[in-house]
Amino acid sequence: MQAIIQMLETTGIFIIGIAARGALVLGVVLILSLPIMLIAFALRGAEALQRSHLGLRDVAGFVFRPDLWYAPTHTWLAHRRGGSLAIGLDDLALRLMPNVTGIEVPPAGTAVREGQPLATIYASGRCVTIPSPVTGTIAAVNRAALREPALVKREGYGRGWMVAVTPSNEAFAALPRGERAERFMRREAARWNGLLETELGLAAADGGHLVAPEHAVLGEASWDRMAAAFLGA
Repeated sequence: MQAIIQMLETTGIFIIGIAARGALVLGVVLILSLPIMLIAFALRGAEALQRSHLGLRDVAGFVFRPDLWYAPTHTWLAHRRGGSLAIGLDDLALRLMPNVTGIEVPPAGTAVREGQPLATIYASGRCVTIPSPVTGTIAAVNRAALREPALVKREGYGRGWMVAVTPSNEAFAALPRGERAERFMRREAARWNGLLETELGLAAADGGHLVAPEHAVLGEASWDRMAAAFLGA
């Protein structure tokens, strides 16, 4: 009996030791993981605040900002102080670009015409020329985006604007905005789905929500056709 008791005591001590070591390891892992978790929560919180501040919401699978004007070639326009218009790329245009590694724009003071080249965007070995949605004169370029091109993709509806143009007329006011822009985006989302299905040979949407194209699968010719169809490139 004494031997059995000793064996049980020894087993109990062993189990307690294993449990203590496990708890210690778990504690160390939690301590090391805490800063990473806090950073992740902070980034998510900042993103949520930005979405709320800009009024961003989902429309047919795309991020949409209702207070902007939207051009058919998927650039957006927003009033700036002094009467110029900031111009950036909407979420559909950015969906064609897995990242943005470079941006070229004309200097301030350059005259631009609607439909003529306004910016060149470089993304993963591909490049696309973005046409101007207005006629006017470039009032400012976004130097932050020139220094850090990823802003164009990461904060497309905010700090990622490309240039500001002082328009020569009020034609831009006829572009869709608000509810009209939302209807425009829904129509474009449906067109995106159809073309993507054709190019990839598979269903690009499920239940009305879009699935971003696999850029490794979307070949050069297919990418060029999608860019021409939506960006007028």
